[in-house]
Amino acid sequence: MVFPGFWYIAILIWLMGRLNKNSEYGISGEKNSQSGSGKIKISDLFFHVLVIVIVFFTVIKLMSFVGPAFASLGGVIVAIPVRALINASGRKTNVILTLSGLALLFVYLCFWYILIGVPVKPPVMTVGSMKVTLSKTSVRDLLDNGFDIYIMNDEDTYECSEMLTSGSYTKYDENQDITVEKGYRSTGETLRGAPYLLAKDDTLIGAIDLYGSLDKDVDIKDAKVVNFYMDKDCKDALKSSNIDVKLGDLSLLGTFYTDDLKKLFKKKLWMIPDESDPTDSVYGIAWRTNSDSIFWNEYYAYIRIDENKNMRAFIISTSVAKDKH
Repeated sequence: MVFPGFWYIAILIWLMGRLNKNSEYGISGEKNSQSGSGKIKISDLFFHVLVIVIVFFTVIKLMSFVGPAFASLGGVIVAIPVRALINASGRKTNVILTLSGLALLFVYLCFWYILIGVPVKPPVMTVGSMKVTLSKTSVRDLLDNGFDIYIMNDEDTYECSEMLTSGSYTKYDENQDITVEKGYRSTGETLRGAPYLLAKDDTLIGAIDLYGSLDKDVDIKDAKVVNFYMDKDCKDALKSSNIDVKLGDLSLLGTFYTDDLKKLFKKKLWMIPDESDPTDSVYGIAWRTNSDSIFWNEYYAYIRIDENKNMRAFIISTSVAKDKH
């Protein structure tokens, strides 16, 4: 993007030189009298503006199909009706430079959007009455809202109902000096062996992964939640404790129907269960960017359901920008 930026500046300087050379009065001088000096009619102005708008949106549509290669040609196409408007209105030469610069900027921003994109809004979960935003909500936020964090002591395997009381995990005390190691790491789709557990009122909600920084260790209270996992045992425990868990407006403790998920997530829903193969029924939801998480975080959620269309496993994870894994 730096390379096209240099070209953008170079072309503007070249245009300034050409317009100064070809205009009798320089950049701020009058246009050639052949283009006319009278005022343009309202009907003609409306026609020219209408053509520009149609061409502009046509180019945008074509770019969505063709890709970055069409950006430069698209700028040239848009410039044709713009130039026609300039010639019809008898505007000054400095207006030509301004509109040319805007056309070039349009092409540059098109490249920027296609290659880099814009950051996506992180998905929001509601746990009980608290909204948890992936990569934004910190351990401090969870503690302030009455949640507990349990830290793994050993990797012994216990039943879900015993994980908080077996001694394999220790409840975090705010007076403890614990840091989250630099860099990204994920335990994937697992509850047992997870480094951190999230609980409230002695009810296990699920496993979480924390992220502090790319290049330094961070105090655990300042680390952010980047991954969350829960299974059927967690779901049953939450139902017994009347603690609801939602992804956006979707309750993860209820029954799942494809039409409902399509309405809620629209294009983000990229995978739906194969009804002919009930052994691998999974919904896939993605919050992607054009840069493949090089510049912006991406988020992925998977909901595995049983034959009754109830959740048997749920995971939502963050692909941290600049810290590929």
